Amino acid sequence: MGISGMFDEKTLPGAAPLEVLPDILRHQAERLGEAPFLDICGQTASFAGLDRLTNRLANGLRGLGVAQGDRVAILLPNCLEFVAVWFAASKLGAVEVPSNPGLRGDLLIHNLHSCDAAVLVTDGAALDEIARIEDRLPHLKTLVLVGADEAQARAAGVRVAQIVTYADCLDAPEAFSPVEVRFSDPMAILYTSGTTGAAKGVVMSHRQCFGWTETMSRNLGYTPADSYFSALPLFHTDAQMFGIYMPLVFGTRTTLVDRFSASKFWDQLRASGATATNLLGAMAVILMRAPALASDADNPVRVCQCIPMLPDRAAFERRFTMNLVTGYGQTETSFVTLDIVGDSRENSCGRPHPDWEVAVVDAFDSPVPPGTMGEIVSRPRTSWAMFSGYDKQDGKTVQTLRNLWYHSGDAGYFDADGWMYFSHRMNEAIRRRGENVSAYEVELIAEQHPDVVESAAFGIPSEYTEEDIMVVVLRRDGSRLTATDLLAHFRAHAPRHMVPRYVEITDDPLPRTPTEKISRAALKQRGKGPATFDGETR
Repeated sequence: MGISGMFDEKTLPGAAPLEVLPDILRHQAERLGEAPFLDICGQTASFAGLDRLTNRLANGLRGLGVAQGDRVAILLPNCLEFVAVWFAASKLGAVEVPSNPGLRGDLLIHNLHSCDAAVLVTDGAALDEIARIEDRLPHLKTLVLVGADEAQARAAGVRVAQIVTYADCLDAPEAFSPVEVRFSDPMAILYTSGTTGAAKGVVMSHRQCFGWTETMSRNLGYTPADSYFSALPLFHTDAQMFGIYMPLVFGTRTTLVDRFSASKFWDQLRASGATATNLLGAMAVILMRAPALASDADNPVRVCQCIPMLPDRAAFERRFTMNLVTGYGQTETSFVTLDIVGDSRENSCGRPHPDWEVAVVDAFDSPVPPGTMGEIVSRPRTSWAMFSGYDKQDGKTVQTLRNLWYHSGDAGYFDADGWMYFSHRMNEAIRRRGENVSAYEVELIAEQHPDVVESAAFGIPSEYTEEDIMVVVLRRDGSRLTATDLLAHFRAHAPRHMVPRYVEITDDPLPRTPTEKISRAALKQRGKGPATFDGETR
């Protein structure tokens, strides 16, 4: 099924009539030539320029042995090289597997080991960590370095068999012999945090990724007359599917920056000229809390997606003169509910997308009446529109897709008019500023400290929307471990989004369930207390 089966072509003139990434890029390169496409952290590429660049890079990767179905791991910040590796891998029928470059230790080992990637594309910032963990990465054979070389890698202690530079890979012919890439083939494996275990690799087909374009464009009312801006990281769906893939399909300009900065955001947005963008709820809160400026209304954006939606949507829209829209979905699906400009309902995350069946069910997967809380489940009405499973985790795939529904682990309800409302997460994941954080992984890091006997991590409602992370730890007898000591440990061993805000050190046993498990629920219900240390106010 091509674009005609998923879009109303009357509203999308000029959109690519294809749904496999290499074909879309080639089509737009032929149609739009040297028209500007991508500006990412000051690096630029036209449609045709990116096609030529990725032909050479694909040939270079092919020379390293990358073939159809192989996984290519990416550990980079936002940069043109990230996009080029992703696109070049797709031309080979290979699968891009990006990870957060802030990951360290066991969390990084899990991602790089579980995907079986023989080739890792990274930069000099990761060399010390790669040297420290490579003995636990038996599949890793080749490093491709961006902005660094073999001498630097060897000086850092890296012993991987083959080390080449990104520039070496580009020293290849531009003529490319394509391989057949099918809509059902995997394009990417994106990691999403588990609830009580390690991160799961979500296998995403070309058709599923293309479907993200349809849902996001419907949400925003995006057309070929628009352009996009993103301040989110490329190792997640937001920047990849919204910031890169959707503008590619529509043949529009797109701008990405390295990270969100409240002090730079509006100037960056104005400089981009973008008419559409997206914000996580916490980002929107931070922007609203900044002092009002006369220039607040001076920006080119007509529409912005915000998830979760701000409690006072209208105040944001008035101050920054733009429309806000919202939706609900997961990496495993896409947006299964959404609203559009001029058709929304307060506190709702929208109505079901026409291509998705969405229900709220009880413990037996039976739909519950409007106004009744239950678990949000969904399933597509079109083939290959959702994830192809969790990589090498068949049991979790079957459990998540039981009874032919994707089980979100989220609680919510429908009103009598079919608008859906998200309430809370039913599982033990912590939703912090757009990231799903595994309580299990936070505890794993805490318990790597020699003075921690056991720990419990959970979410605390945040003034920035969603949750902040709190961890309570039982310290070893005789230890003088402090909250600042533990936070320093987290900052050394965890990415920034997993560093707790609230820390409590105790010498008393943690509460248990009747089955002798630590009761996170009891600690969460108790919440902060006099002994709780707030890392953001000290």
